Amino acid sequence: MTTPQDFDFDAWLDDAERPARSVTVYQKAGLIADLDRLAEQIGNEDEEEVDGPSMGGGSLRAQYAKLAKQFHDSALTIRVQSLTKDEQKEIQKAHPALDAGDLGCEILAAAITEPKATAAQVKKLARVIGDAQTARIMSAYTQACSEVPEVSADFLPKRSTPDDGGE
Repeated sequence: MTTPQDFDFDAWLDDAERPARSVTVYQKAGLIADLDRLAEQIGNEDEEEVDGPSMGGGSLRAQYAKLAKQFHDSALTIRVQSLTKDEQKEIQKAHPALDAGDLGCEILAAAITEPKATAAQVKKLARVIGDAQTARIMSAYTQACSEVPEVSADFLPKRSTPDDGGE
């Protein structure tokens, strides 16, 4: 057991990590419109039409499943790490002529650890995936910088068996 007298603070510091968050964005988010259309058709058709051959090849459910797979396969998980206020100031000092939007791209590019991205790529990413998904990335960065890190297991199913202390 470690005591305060033999605790190696330097070793602890050597293994310390900054808060990081991850968020998933989708390259093929435009497929949502097609999925919405198919979902509406599925809701309005009788079972035979929904499960039988449809114009365009395959049942409506099969078409939906195919598009949903394409959507999910286009996922990209972006990991962002917090930056200190000093690091943000250094980026600002290094790019004094940039407007707020371009400066934000520089800061976000520095914060993105996976996949690595340049400021130009971050700017293009924001343009091609749209404001809603870009806001999710920026929200993850804000969380990494400003929220105290903690782990929640609320999504796990609740157990109530005698071996885990439940009744």
